[in-house]
Amino acid sequence: MKVVGAALVMFACTLLGFRVARGYRERPKALRQLLQALIELQSEIEYHATPMPQALRAVGTRLGGWCGGWLVEMAKVLTEPAHAPEIALQSVSLASATNGSLQDADAEPFLRLLRSIAVADRDHLQQPFLAARADLEAAIQAAQEEANQGARLWQYLGALTGVFIVLLLL
Repeated sequence: MKVVGAALVMFACTLLGFRVARGYRERPKALRQLLQALIELQSEIEYHATPMPQALRAVGTRLGGWCGGWLVEMAKVLTEPAHAPEIALQSVSLASATNGSLQDADAEPFLRLLRSIAVADRDHLQQPFLAARADLEAAIQAAQEEANQGARLWQYLGALTGVFIVLLLL
């Protein structure tokens, strides 16, 4: 009976460690999806001359998944009168859309992009997109480095915590 209990404790702790490690691995993937959405949004706005809310909706429906849903929800909020980009991003949480893989701070490049597009003319649209793209690429690089370190750490930590608890119980 003790062996079964010890095995269950080991399994639960190891599983918990692997679950936290999966969160570390999902963050770079989620940021890459945001980057893809940004690239598609740029082409929609620059080449098709689509207004921002319609472009967000079009890209969101094309992408689907959590990223598409987040963009469509942001477009909905932006089409309501008197909603600034800050209010749109505050009311549409990126953390809840990704089930915690990303934080709301990861949407900062989109917020700066929305703010700068609002005042940019047609000839200067490329600069805000390039800045947002560079920010997202830097965030992806940092998240990848964090995932490489954090995922392995949490896997070991989960297993070792299980061993420690089993030793305490025996």
